[in-house]
Formats: sequence, structure tokens, C-alpha cells
Amino acid sequence: MHIVVIGAGVVGATTALSLVERGLDVTLVERAGEPAAGTSKANGSGITPAHAEPWNPPGTVFKLLPAMLYKDRPWRVRASALPGLANWGLHFLRHSSARRYYANARHCVRLAMYAKKCMVALRERHALDYHQFTQGSLELYYSAEELEAAAELRRLIDDPDIELRSVGRDELVALEPALEPVADEIHGSLLFTNHESGDARIFSRLVTERAAALGARVLFETPVASIVREAGRFRAVKTDRGEIEADACIVAAGCETRELLTPLGMKAPIYPVKGYSATIEIDADDPAPVMPLLDLKRRFVTARLGPNRLRIAGLAEFAGHDLAIDPVRMQVLLDGAAQLLPKMAERIRNSPPNAWTGLRPMTPDGPPLLGRTPVEGLYLNSGHGAMGWTQACGSAELVADLVTGAQPAIGTDGLLAERWLGREK
Repeated sequence: MHIVVIGAGVVGATTALSLVERGLDVTLVERAGEPAAGTSKANGSGITPAHAEPWNPPGTVFKLLPAMLYKDRPWRVRASALPGLANWGLHFLRHSSARRYYANARHCVRLAMYAKKCMVALRERHALDYHQFTQGSLELYYSAEELEAAAELRRLIDDPDIELRSVGRDELVALEPALEPVADEIHGSLLFTNHESGDARIFSRLVTERAAALGARVLFETPVASIVREAGRFRAVKTDRGEIEADACIVAAGCETRELLTPLGMKAPIYPVKGYSATIEIDADDPAPVMPLLDLKRRFVTARLGPNRLRIAGLAEFAGHDLAIDPVRMQVLLDGAAQLLPKMAERIRNSPPNAWTGLRPMTPDGPPLLGRTPVEGLYLNSGHGAMGWTQACGSAELVADLVTGAQPAIGTDGLLAERWLGREK
């Protein structure tokens, strides 16, 4: 069975490896000249399965007006994006009811927890080193109400694999000395002991190399112009190198998925949400944090990538497919990090930030679009939003199961593409 996978980001790369490990004939096509050249290139770096819930909790509607008016808020909605956002946005708000939100949160976390197990197995199987940190992450809260709401969310999700405990001031400083100057400002923290971090770009490159070593054909600089359907089923992908015929196709193209499916009469509800990151070069003895941190007030994360890099990432900007770096938004990110890490403030503010933006492929309800489409032989592995790095390995295994007819290791309720494709919601 020959399968073509479109996209060599972390989702597509892991999908290709999962398929070739099962003995299938795989062709991985990527428009860029290397793996992880898009959204996987410089993301937030955290593997955070307990934090995989959707971005539209009850009350989301009240965030929208400030998001449209102020550039210094973590959320930003550009007026120019509103026409293309209208239909998707209505579904996004519709799924912010408590009933829908908590159901989708359980689906997202279930997939993410499975993905974490798959990642550990893959890492051990192939002896991968991608600057991973495997000793947990810290979430920081500035009021009793925020802390209780976060703990209550995890209770309502009720996933048995969530591993967390509350951390007091002294233990917080012991776990992460970089927070000592601001420890008195932090009301409380949650330590997620099974969270990790790592460089998704390095990981994607290593996984692509392993897939190629096992026999996968990897075609870089090969943009897909269209998907060819014949007699109701997939036949080929059309590229500037010609057509690639296969028995099946898996679209793992992130925000480009919608454009590939539209000519086939399918409306994939994936909207790009821009995120920002800065990668600061540091010295090994700098007082930079070692543990991954999530600052819920300022909506950014940090991750140490090896001894000499600190990744700072966050914000959410609804701006269509615009990848331009807004200096005001980037400064919001850097100022927030400098406030949280005063010992690193000078380094953060004065070092070249290696600024980057990426487009998170978001669905209105939160879970990705996995599995079959109305076109026979055409499958999806797209729409993971901010959780592509966290959910990639599990999504790859699950979609490979669906393509080959194997029984998935977890329930697929709420995760399948068919919940959106082929019908209006």
C-alpha cells in the first residue's frame, strides 16, 4: 500500500514514520526545503498534555471587544481578519458553552495523554535527542480565583493520566530559582510532573531522517498544487514535479489544509491563529529558567532548549494568513518575560530576539480533524491548533490505525474529521 503524506511539520513527519514502521510504502512531500519550516519551526516547545483544552472556555465572548481594541492584550483580533473569521468565529463561540467546552477538553486531553506515551516510546525506540526536558512544567497563578479555576478545570476533565500538585512559594523557588525575585507576587503554582519540553524542529528533522532510513521517500521543495479525485476516490497529488499516484493520502498541511480541500467540495473549519516567539541566546551560567513555565496572566511560555537558548512564546492574533511580525506585539511578549524573569531582563531586552511567527491551525471546537474524509482514500491529520507538538505522536499512530484498519488504542469520539466535513454544523 502506497501512502502519500502532505506536510513535513511535526505532525506529518511523525505520521510518515508511523506508517513506514508498519511496513507501508510512504512518500512524504513538503513545499519547503527542510522539515518543520512552518509552524513547527520555533513554537512554544512545551509538551503539555494536561493543558490541551480548547481556547474558548465559557465567557470567551467577553474577551473579544478588548482583543479588537488593544494591541497590548494577549489576544488580538485585527479588523481586516473579521470577514474571513465570521463563520468560524460563530462556531468558536457556539462551542464555548460549558457543556461543549468540557466535552471537547476531555477529547483533547485524552489524545494528548496518549500522544505523550507515544512520544516517549518513539524517543526510546530511536534514541532521539532534541534538547528535551522531562521533569515537568510549572503553571503560575496570581490570584486564588485563578488557581482554583485551573484546579477545577482539571477535576472536570477528570483524566486519570493528569499528574499535578500544588506548589508553595518555597518549593517553587527550589524547583525554579529564576523565579525567586517574583515569588511573592505569585499566589500559587501547579506542577505538572509528566509535562516535558523540547525543540520541535530538531525532533521533526530526526523523525524525518528515521523515516527516510526505513524507506520513505522524502520530497522537499515540492508544493502540492491540488489533490486529484477520480470516481469519488483519491488518485494522486499534483505537484510541480508531476503527479504522485498512491493508494491513499494523508493531509497534514496545517493551515494549508483548507485550501487543499476546498476544490474537492469540503469546508475544513481550520483558521490560522498567529503566535509569536523569541529565541534568546544565553550563556550556560545565566540565571535563566530550566523548567518550562506558563504565565497565565501574560499568556506566554518559556522553555530552555539546551544550555544556550531560551524560547519565549505566546500571544494569539487573529490576522488571517499574515505572518508579519508586529513590533508592538513582540515587545508585549518580551516585556512580559522580562517582568517574570527580572534577573534575565537585560538579556531579554537587549539580545537579538530571533523573532518568529507561526500560524496555529485552529478548529472551532478544539480537537483536531483526524481520519477519513468524504473522498475515499483521503485522510486528515490537521487542525491541532497550539497542540500540534503535544499531540503529534498520538495523532500519527491513531491516523495510521485508521488508514490500515487497525483498532485505535484510544477512543476516537470527538476527534474524527467526519464531525465537520461533508455536512454543515
